[in-house]
Amino acid sequence: MAIGDHAYTRVIRGLKITLPLVALVLLSTMFLLSKKVDPTAAIALSDHAFRAKIERSQLSNPNYDGTTGSGESMSVTAQSARPDPEIEGKAYGQLVNADINLENGEVMTVAADTGVVDEAQDLVILNGNVHIITTDGYDFKTSQLTSLISKVEGESAGSVAGFGPPGTLDAGKMFVRTDDDTGNLHLLFTQGVHLVYTKPKEE
Repeated sequence: MAIGDHAYTRVIRGLKITLPLVALVLLSTMFLLSKKVDPTAAIALSDHAFRAKIERSQLSNPNYDGTTGSGESMSVTAQSARPDPEIEGKAYGQLVNADINLENGEVMTVAADTGVVDEAQDLVILNGNVHIITTDGYDFKTSQLTSLISKVEGESAGSVAGFGPPGTLDAGKMFVRTDDDTGNLHLLFTQGVHLVYTKPKEE
C-alpha cells in the first residue's frame, strides 16, 4: 500500500469517529494524525518499514482544525503528540487543548497536561489539571477524565470542583452522558456533592 493511501485512510477513519465527550475524541483524532506521513509521497513501503517509520515520529506543536461527524467545528493543539512504539492504535499528547464550537452556539474548551488515546480499549484519558470551560459560565477542574471513543460516555477518576451559574460546586465524582432524545450533554455529580448557591444579581 502506498504511504499516501495509508495516511489518507487513517485520517478519514479518524474523522468518522463518534464524538465522545465532545472534546476528547478530537484529541483522539489529532494524536492518530501524528502517525501521518507526507500524503504526496509515492514510495511504497512494507508494513514493517512503515510501522518502524511512524514509531519514530513525533509532532511538535501540532494543531488540527476540522469538523466532527456530528457537525461541531473544532481546533485542537498540543505541545507534542506521538504514537506508542509498541502498541498499535495508542498515542500520547502533551499539554493538549481543544476548542469546540457546539451546535447551539456555545464553545467548550478542554485542556490537560497529558492525554492518552487507546483505540483497542475504546478509551481517551486526560491526566493532570484537566480543565473544562464553557461559554455559558461553567468552569470545572479534575485530575483525570476518561471517555469512550465510540460514544459520549465519560467520568472523572476522582473529585471535581468548580463553578457555574448556580454557584460553586464540588463532588467526589462526575459522570458525563448525553440525552438519547435531544442529544444534549448532561453532567451528573455524585459522592458528597456540595453546592453553594449564588443568588442571581438583580438587574
